[in-house]
Amino acid sequence: MAGSEKEVSDLCMSCGLCCDGTLFPYGFIRDEADKKVADDLGLPVTEIKEKLLFKLPCTCFSGSCTAYDKPRPYTCSAFFCPPIKKYRSGEQAFEEAEQQVRLFREHRDKLVKAASQFPELAGLSFIELRDLLEESAEDETYVSKYRQLYLMLFIFRDIYSRYFKPADRDKLVV
Repeated sequence: MAGSEKEVSDLCMSCGLCCDGTLFPYGFIRDEADKKVADDLGLPVTEIKEKLLFKLPCTCFSGSCTAYDKPRPYTCSAFFCPPIKKYRSGEQAFEEAEQQVRLFREHRDKLVKAASQFPELAGLSFIELRDLLEESAEDETYVSKYRQLYLMLFIFRDIYSRYFKPADRDKLVV
């Protein structure tokens, strides 16, 4: 294997898709000790359907994890995205995982940049933009006006489905 655990760690630190809300709306808190760690970091913990969660984007994420070298909730250190899981299991080379992560992030960033050309959408985060587009997908006028963004969102979802969609056992159920 070409990539080491340090390379995996460096890729995770530079990525942040699991921290910034792109992949998930929440992070899990597994027990009271984990809740204390989250509280100590200032993460807003909430209960939904009898599960303790913290909302993403994480308040400790600012381009990279600012709590990476501190005690973090278990989910933060235990989660690996599907490309990294496939690398770690020997299913693909590190370079493939790195390329998949880069492609996903680049396409997300292109979508946000394209949206910024519309004054009414400028300044929206990816999550806000994605939610707005999804909520307005039945409005023909809206779809017509922002068709380029809908096409980009379709491509983004395709990349997600190919490389990042979690296995059923890994899905967040809230």
